[in-house]
Amino acid sequence: MSDVSEKELSDIELCYKAMGLSFSDNPEQVERTYRKLKDEYGKAMTTSDSSERGTASENLRQLEELFATITGSLIYKDYAREYEKYKELKAEKQVERRLKQHEKTLVKEAIVNCPYCHKLIVSKLKVCIYCQGKILTPTEQLMAKAFKTRNVIVTVTILALVGLGALVLLNPNIFK
Repeated sequence: MSDVSEKELSDIELCYKAMGLSFSDNPEQVERTYRKLKDEYGKAMTTSDSSERGTASENLRQLEELFATITGSLIYKDYAREYEKYKELKAEKQVERRLKQHEKTLVKEAIVNCPYCHKLIVSKLKVCIYCQGKILTPTEQLMAKAFKTRNVIVTVTILALVGLGALVLLNPNIFK
């Protein structure tokens, strides 16, 4: 490293330390700290004590010089560029995670055809949004088929005949 770049690195490192930062702090942290200190010194400038206002004014001027030195350096600019790439990559990964979660939700919410109008609907619906037909679960469908009026009449008739047949077999004298 040349003497100029070592001196620049040393100056920038001192600027970070003077602002209460470490050299590895990201650009957002640098700007957040700058704004916080600037607000503090700005509030101190509104006091009635003239010596305190003068100190705050001097501190504010030094803070702006420190911030300008840091943000104007090539090291900071390179780090800021890399940090932006990192944030974009992180945001892309977050979007991918959300898409995967959304896909999982869609898989759970399978799409089926309405048994009445045959339009596509979400399977968890109880009533078709198009034709207002009641959507039955497989168990409800089985119960509806088993307990149709015709099936109930046939079953009762068969049971009555079987019961009558059993009665005749057990008591052959009943009809005499």
